[in-house]
Amino acid sequence: MKKQLQSILIISFLTACAQTTKVEAEATLYDDEALMKHIKTLSSDKFEGRKTGTEGNKKAQDYIVSQFKSLNVKPFDSKFKHNFEFARRDKTFDATNILGFVKGVEFSDKYIVVSAHYDHLGKQDGKIYNGADDDASGVAALFAFAEMLKKNPPKHSIVLAAFDAEELSLQGAKYFVDKIKDVNIVANINMDMISRSSKNELYVVELNLR
Repeated sequence: MKKQLQSILIISFLTACAQTTKVEAEATLYDDEALMKHIKTLSSDKFEGRKTGTEGNKKAQDYIVSQFKSLNVKPFDSKFKHNFEFARRDKTFDATNILGFVKGVEFSDKYIVVSAHYDHLGKQDGKIYNGADDDASGVAALFAFAEMLKKNPPKHSIVLAAFDAEELSLQGAKYFVDKIKDVNIVANINMDMISRSSKNELYVVELNLR
């Protein structure tokens, strides 16, 4: 798992931070032990599977915000927690996206989004579905990105997005896209289940919407 995460982080980081002011040696980009610690923490029973609208999900929100703050990530649009409401199957859900912001070194109206979802399936029939790969791995990678960007300021500003309600038909991502539709986003690197391959294979999908 660690090798797989390292591969995707290094490749994605070089993609996102092309034309940065500097890029340090690969070995110093981020703390790989901290990366694994975040995965273990978010997928522990304490967070009860992080299902949208549960106490375990709220604990995950607070954990993500605390890590962003410790890495000098600023709140996006003046706040980290962006609450929204949606209805699905005759039930109304309260959900929260966590959005951080790293300012680019050059004045520009262009943004890069790096995203992952932090919710999972929660408890079902008394069993906790912890979601280590889906998607604690992606959220841990967000923290590693923040650590790398702290050392290597990007040219364009970067939004670090932890989406809620992915397991309920991508509601967090849909809400985010609707709210930032007038923002000039040039790329989005989304990380979901990035520790899946036992062969250390890396799958990258490019989607051109233009």
